[in-house]
Amino acid sequence: MTGTVWQKTWVRLLTTILTIGIMTMIFAFSMENAEQSDLRSGAFSRTVISILHPDYEQMETVQQKELYDSIQHAVRKTAHFTEYLLLGFMLRLCLESWFGSRMKKLSPLALIGFGAGTAYACSDEMHQLAIEGRSGQWTDVLVDGSGVLAGVMLATLLIRRMNRKDALRKTAEA
Repeated sequence: MTGTVWQKTWVRLLTTILTIGIMTMIFAFSMENAEQSDLRSGAFSRTVISILHPDYEQMETVQQKELYDSIQHAVRKTAHFTEYLLLGFMLRLCLESWFGSRMKKLSPLALIGFGAGTAYACSDEMHQLAIEGRSGQWTDVLVDGSGVLAGVMLATLLIRRMNRKDALRKTAEA
């Protein structure tokens, strides 16, 4: 399988840059103090509330707070999952671009991608311990790790599909 689309220089460069970019984005979000982080997720939470609960302003204050807290929690966990889904996806593609032609089975690269992404999630939570008003949560590592796993699985499916197409094309040309 030497010389697949995954081993082209531009693919290696692109996947490496995107992977580093996602890691940088995650790091930047973790650098925000509690107030900045609340502002970011709060704006999105208010938008979700305005769409899903147009009667929000008519609710009692206690109900509003409960709903807001619930929506903001869901928004934060969804953001964690999505960031790490993207990281897992790009890690897997990046690993394929650098090492795919040397490894006959896809599973070692998938495991390496999952391990690297989950290790990054652990380091991210430890990093947050040093930021004012933030805390590291082991439950966030579970959410992040789930996102990494989903991203790695999606990328593996894409790689398998493209490799099959490439093999069929080469067979037809022969």
